[in-house]
Amino acid sequence: MILTAKITSKGQITLPKEVRKLLNVQEGNVIVFEKEDDKIVIKPARTLRDFKGLLKNINTGENFDEVRKKVKKYVGKRVIQGGKN
Repeated sequence: MILTAKITSKGQITLPKEVRKLLNVQEGNVIVFEKEDDKIVIKPARTLRDFKGLLKNINTGENFDEVRKKVKKYVGKRVIQGGKN
């Protein structure tokens, strides 16, 4: 399959419908671009919801939404700092 997408003046592209279907993404989802050798790989970003239930038998006393808020705050700080600790 060969598909194309035009880059706008703002550097944006629209993922073709076929690609969105293959990635199982929709409006509001986040995708990740990873460089592998001389290629760019596009894949859906994993979210905390993807990991929900993974540690079912561990009771931390915190609910999922509170943990999610803390993680968002931490990631936001890391982005502002340019990924530095």
